[in-house]
Amino acid sequence: MQRQLLRDSAIYISGSVIVQVLGFTGMLLLMNFLPVAQYGKYIYIIEFISIFAFFADGGFTQLIVRETSQHASDVRAIYARAQSAQVLISLLMIMLIVLVSYPLNSREDFFLLLIYGLSVVVSAFFSPMLAILVASGRKDLIFYKDVSLSVVKLVFMIAGIALKQPIIYFIFLGFLNCIVLFVLYLFIKWKAEFNYFFRNRTDLRASIPFMKQGLLFTALMTANVIYNKIDVIMLEKMLGSTEVGYYSGATRFIYPFMFISTAFMTAVFPSLAKHVNDGENFRKIRYLALYYLGGIGVILSTGLFLSADLVFNIFFDGKYDASIPVFKVLVWYLAIVFIYGSISNNLVALNKVRFLVWLNTVMIALNIGINFFLIPTHGALGAAIATITCEILILIAASIYYLRGERGNGEWGIERFD
Repeated sequence: MQRQLLRDSAIYISGSVIVQVLGFTGMLLLMNFLPVAQYGKYIYIIEFISIFAFFADGGFTQLIVRETSQHASDVRAIYARAQSAQVLISLLMIMLIVLVSYPLNSREDFFLLLIYGLSVVVSAFFSPMLAILVASGRKDLIFYKDVSLSVVKLVFMIAGIALKQPIIYFIFLGFLNCIVLFVLYLFIKWKAEFNYFFRNRTDLRASIPFMKQGLLFTALMTANVIYNKIDVIMLEKMLGSTEVGYYSGATRFIYPFMFISTAFMTAVFPSLAKHVNDGENFRKIRYLALYYLGGIGVILSTGLFLSADLVFNIFFDGKYDASIPVFKVLVWYLAIVFIYGSISNNLVALNKVRFLVWLNTVMIALNIGINFFLIPTHGALGAAIATITCEILILIAASIYYLRGERGNGEWGIERFD
């Protein structure tokens, strides 16, 4: 089992490495091309829409993976309900984007937000398909999709920089994801194992129970996204795009490494869900994830902290020097989140989503409060301090809950938790 999990993770990570390298290259080129304030505006548009991205799949991805892992014979029915629900979710998402974005932003920003928001909504239509591919073990198709998208996006980004295109050009690149997903959708039409993708009928009435079933997952995704994006939104509204640019200049060297945790846990989650009632195998899987991810996170954070000045000097030659102190604080995000990610993934497999929703909701309120005090005087550095403070508290709270459950039952607390 350990070899299979590591093999699955290696497939995800190998594809993610290529994707992250290409994406990171494009982002570096864009950061050097755009003035700091314009780059900050670009990031603000993306992050603002990301707050609503929990509607992109209604929180169904993990639900679909868990259900198909535990009930493989029902995969067709699960997909049909999920795809029907996706129609309603997409309509709700675009309405929410318009209603919230218009009164809170200038007309120019609203136009950019609407463009990027539409690309996210269209891409969301394919979320159930991607979840089924993950659950069914077709990681090769996910690999090809991710790499193809990264290559195409980098080509168009380089072309835009060479032709000195305005910021709206780079916002429109979000539709490249829609095109690549549509090509994948057409490709699997010829795969007999997935022919039911094209035979299900939209049944909005039948989708309602599925949406209710995924409500907790939706709430968890909502809390996670708002918690992770609120710093950028508050910086933009309180101090402007330049401060967002410096904050994002720091995160560009941190968030790309999150693919390691995401890829590893994506590969592990189906096995966790499958063995949730098998105490011995469940323990092996969770220790494997915690051991590898925790160690990798600590090593990455330490190495990046020590090399911070050199990295920024090599890539930006002084343009983003104001990001260095922010980077030295945020870099510890990797060590904390890699450990927490393993714990939260196990809790989701154990169907303890309610606790995670509660935890993230509390931390959203705390993060906003700390930001209100620190951003006016410390700017981007204050936002970074708020983030790390909340991450430490989340890790402590989740660990305590986790360990109490384990002591209560002796075998990971499955009965105790329930």
